[in-house]
Parts: sequence; structure tokens; C-alpha cells
Amino acid sequence: MMHRVLFAAGVAAFVVTGLAFKPAAAEDAAALLARHKAYVGWAYGDGTLKSARVTVVAESPSPAPSPSPAAQRDPLAEPDGHVEVRREFLYRDTFSASDHGSEASGFTGSVFWESDVNGYTVTQHGRVARIALTRDLIDAEALSEAPSESRPNVAFDGNPVAVVRIAPKNGVPADLYFNAVSGALAGYRLDPDNSDDRSTIRVVEYAEFAPGKRYVSAYRFGRSHRTYRVTRFEANVPVSDADLHPPAPTSAWTFGEPSTVPVSVVLHTQQYSSIGRSVHVDATVNGHVGHFLFDSGAGGVLVFEPLAKAAGLVDVGHSAYSGVNGVRIAATDARVDSLSIGGNTLHNLIVTRSEYGFSGVDGIIGYDVLAGAVVDVDLVAKTLTIHDPATFEAPTPRAAFAFPIDNTAFHAGVPLKVNDQILRSVWLDTGDDFFVILPHLLERKTISLDAGFAYFGGVDGGSNEPARCVRLNEIRVGPFRYQNALSCFAPTDVFDPDGGLVGFDFLRHFNWTFDYPHGRVILTQNGL
Repeated sequence: MMHRVLFAAGVAAFVVTGLAFKPAAAEDAAALLARHKAYVGWAYGDGTLKSARVTVVAESPSPAPSPSPAAQRDPLAEPDGHVEVRREFLYRDTFSASDHGSEASGFTGSVFWESDVNGYTVTQHGRVARIALTRDLIDAEALSEAPSESRPNVAFDGNPVAVVRIAPKNGVPADLYFNAVSGALAGYRLDPDNSDDRSTIRVVEYAEFAPGKRYVSAYRFGRSHRTYRVTRFEANVPVSDADLHPPAPTSAWTFGEPSTVPVSVVLHTQQYSSIGRSVHVDATVNGHVGHFLFDSGAGGVLVFEPLAKAAGLVDVGHSAYSGVNGVRIAATDARVDSLSIGGNTLHNLIVTRSEYGFSGVDGIIGYDVLAGAVVDVDLVAKTLTIHDPATFEAPTPRAAFAFPIDNTAFHAGVPLKVNDQILRSVWLDTGDDFFVILPHLLERKTISLDAGFAYFGGVDGGSNEPARCVRLNEIRVGPFRYQNALSCFAPTDVFDPDGGLVGFDFLRHFNWTFDYPHGRVILTQNGL
């Protein structure tokens, strides 16, 4: 997720009609917000700052400390800098560095969106969108537009601060920490009552864009020692609609005649004397054949050494990835000229190149292959077929169900019901060879028969800490009942409270149609 400079002015239709902001109710909160307004010298809606273009660069601390596990899993962190253009509440924030591809996020006035390194764009839903909304409100200096109340004074980074809590209707709450004398914002904490999943932004310093008009010019995230500093701030510059649009995909398919290729269903010995399964398929990378794990739970495409070297991949920048254990693995981004499956070729694709890999596979096929095509996997016939979404309409037989999907995290998210708890966006994860994995927060609410513990293994290695597992009487995935499901609880911070994943033990009973261009996944019962 991209992070942004704290500034903006004006209002979009989404904020007016969707948020239903009310004036601050508490007098003492109002006084603190007024003192802050006097310090920065402007506020949302007063015409001071209607648009801006801002360049931010990350400064590495010297010497650089080893990141803590919490810093490694910080969902707000980004590796380098970014450029933001903003007009009123609308913005586009683009990460772009000389040694890297581009990623972007933004707000259209009605939805928040995010694009990956290949320009594939998803709409953000759920908690991710609520966090983005609250941050946009803070960035906009529109603090007095949200319901607010004063909270007891606290120490923030060792200094006493006055606290105002804002609670936007469709966002998450945030505690704002002010210098009680000057009114400067020292930082803020998003979703402060959520001890497992809150995040903190620290304001390092302010600068002026006009006499007496201040903006946050340096800040940090969480407990990270890395400072993000504004190197250029252009106020009230022209910002067109095109400047705010999401990018177009930079990779593109050439579709041939639908060509069915074989897949193999590989068996793995699992804990609890069970058999896990995964699907493997051959793909050609720059003319070199590789054996890949087909993984709908992967947010991109990974190519492991030595295939990356044999295929002559050209590195374009530093990168990182993580898996079910929430551990960040250093890697590089690399450019693939062509990735072919059957008679179809995906051109100009940015992949993640990693020295770390799995035995028996040369890489992982994930979101960026699925994003622009319709992909059928028939587990009975053991075949995979790719179709052109512009000319192919996937059928929904009687034994099938078409799930509308939430691609917020570049995965296929669907609702799942556990007892009386509904999880809004649980991934259909073909790369998880067995388990249902539930969010850490649900462990406290789940009373069921303990089934021991498991140590997760994934693209980020093996876990050092066991995860508690239970046998649940029933889980409902759409209209399908999944009984006696072995379910384990993920480590803290891996999934949002509404997240999780459903693995192969459930998915093996269906043939799969991944139709991301039309926002759906079709599961067809196959009798297995």
C-alpha cells in the first residue's frame, strides 16, 4: 500500500454523500483542532491548497538497524519513495524509482484503487478501504469534518501530547496526537483499539509551501527508523483527470486458439496423516520451459533460480515478498519478455526473481497471469485452458456457483461463514495444499475440538512458531458446506480480521474457472 503526504483541500462527492460528516462535538476537541489549524495556517475547504504535486524520497538510516518482525510486516511500509498528484480529495500516488517498476494507488471520488507493478488495478474494499478513507481525511486537513472527541493525554515517543479521536463513518477511527502548546501534529494511530492490527504514523517535521502555510515534510511508519522526506512540493499546479487515472496494464496477452495443456496433481504428505495436493503446470519463459506451481493465492509471478538465469531475465530493481508466515523475503523484480502457456503468450511481464524456491518447481504462477485471461483448470481431466476474455463467456453449469470476488489483495476473496462469524474476503488459494487458515483474531472466538498444532511453510520459509489447529463442524463457502474442516489460525498480522484462506482440501472437489476480467470465480462440482 502506498503512503502519502499529509495535505489536500476541497471535497469529492464520495466524501459529501458517503461519509455524512458531522461537526466535532466536544468543545475541548474543537479547541485542539482549532489550535492545529492555526499552526498549519490552513484547512480543508478554505481555498488555500486546491492541488499539489509532491515528491517523497525514503532516507535509509545510517547505520541501518535490523528491521524488527513488526517493521517487516508493516502493511504501510514501502521500499523507496513516491510521487503524489492530488486535486481536492482525489489523488494518485505512484511509486516509481530508477531501478524499479511502478505501482500506484488512488481515490476516484467513489472508490479507492491500487495497481501492481504490471499495471493491473483492483478496487479496494473492507478494512483496506476504510483505512485509506481515514488517511485521506487526515491528509486533507479535514479534521473538523469528522465526529471527534478528546481523549486523555498520553506520552507519545516520550513526549506529552493531547489526543483527539476522530471517527469517520465509513473509515476506521484514529487517535491524533497534538503538541498541546503549538498545535503541531506529532503523529496518529489508525484503529487504536485494535491491539493486533493498528498502525502508527510519526510526524518528523513540517515545512512551508507558502508564508505561514505548513505541510508535513518528513514522517516515519511504525517503529521503523526510515524517514520519508518531501524533496519537492508544488502547490496549486494543474492536475488533470488523466493525471489521476489508474495506469493501463503494461503487460499484454496474445491469445491463440484455446490450447489445453496437461497439469499434474502432486501429492504431499501432511501432518495429521493427511495428504495435501497442489497443481503443477509447465510454462515457457523466454523460450525456456519451467515447471510451475499454479497458485491463486500468489499476488504475482515468482521465478526461481536457476530458471531465471537460464531465461536471461533482466533485473529492474529490488523487491520483496512474504507469505503465510508474514516474513519479508528480499528479492528482485525482473522483466520477462514472454511467458507462454499452450498457445497463449503474456508479453512484457514484471516478475519477482528469487533465489529461494521449492523443491520440484521453477516458480509460481499467480495473479498477473490470471488478471487478464480466463483460466480453466479441470481436475478430473487434469488440464488447464486459457481463453480470451473478450471473446469467451465462461458457462455456469447447474453443479456450479459463480462467486463474485474481492480482489483487494490481488487474490480471489469470497465470503466464508464460520459458526456465526462471517469473514468477508477469504482467499480461494490453490497453492495452500491442505488447510483452511483463519485470522488470528478469530482464535479467541472459536470453541471447537483442538486438533493440535501446525508449522506453516510457504514462500517465506517455514514458521518457527506453531499455529493452533481445530476441527470445525462446518464452514460455509457460498452455497457449499465444508464439514469437519481442519482449520488453523494464522500468525498475527498475516490476515485482516475479515481474511483467511481456503486450500486444496476444499478446492479439490471442484473444477475451477478463474475469470478475473469479469470479477468472478466459478467452482463446478467434479465428484472427486
